[in-house]
Amino acid sequence: MKWTKNKKGDKPDRVNVRRGMRTYTIPVDSDGYVPKWALVQRYQEVGNRKDKGHSASLILPSKVTPDQIVDWWADPSVCDVEGIDDENPEIYSVPFSIRGRKREALKNIAVLAPKKEAHRIKKVLADSFTAEELEIMSADRSMMISTEEHLEDCTGYYLRRQNGVEVPQIVLEDGTTPDGIVHEAVHHLRVVDGRTSFPTTDKVLDTSYARYPKSRKDEIVRREEAETVAETVARTRIDPVQSGYYDSVPGRSSRSAYLRDQEIISDGKSLKGKAAIKAAEDNFDRTSISRAIISSNRKGRR
Repeated sequence: MKWTKNKKGDKPDRVNVRRGMRTYTIPVDSDGYVPKWALVQRYQEVGNRKDKGHSASLILPSKVTPDQIVDWWADPSVCDVEGIDDENPEIYSVPFSIRGRKREALKNIAVLAPKKEAHRIKKVLADSFTAEELEIMSADRSMMISTEEHLEDCTGYYLRRQNGVEVPQIVLEDGTTPDGIVHEAVHHLRVVDGRTSFPTTDKVLDTSYARYPKSRKDEIVRREEAETVAETVARTRIDPVQSGYYDSVPGRSSRSAYLRDQEIISDGKSLKGKAAIKAAEDNFDRTSISRAIISSNRKGRR
């Protein structure tokens, strides 16, 4: 087992563990245990969904070291990890009020949050997307969602698949409003259905993006964020805390710009599926958010 130092060089944050002919790089916390988010991410990446909901003869505790977990890390079907892929893991639970295809799709999205908050997030997703959209969003290395008590300059962000990010992730501040939840989910949907403004191949961010000049990155981010905000407006009812990107709309207060876009895009209704996408695309050029000043260095606090 080989330790790898983090950027500060003070504590190890990952270890290399060799099994057979392969070496696996496994994250660790300051106490040397594998964080729960890393276990969930690995299961989302390589786990067999048919194993979920059926307890194996061997169930490992969720507090494990890299040496203890490496066989599961290589092949999650060899055993289970408590709370990850054992019978009825809470991270995949869905409110009983959600039924049918939506329920099955949401079972594939892991949410690392207290149960009440996790169910609220999944209810927002069920209310804002069609069953077909949720199935698309939860297929093929399904995204995972986690919450944190406080995020520094935003209330949520999306990590698209790229070098070093094998599973797309949404990170939300505790209690984020439906607008914020749907905004990050729309980013993910735009990737998996091919509408994202970012250069993407097979749903993975092209490595060429890192070499783009800042002016080009700014234009990509500006377009992606503005179009995502417009589609979020189409999908959500009037929210008490609208996207922070409305702060950068020139000539209008953020609230009046948001309310105007609600009327322009969907006449205050909440739409889903093709209707939401069409409403956002057809009316985008008339919206306030289309004129927002957004750079690649800025995150909108939603």
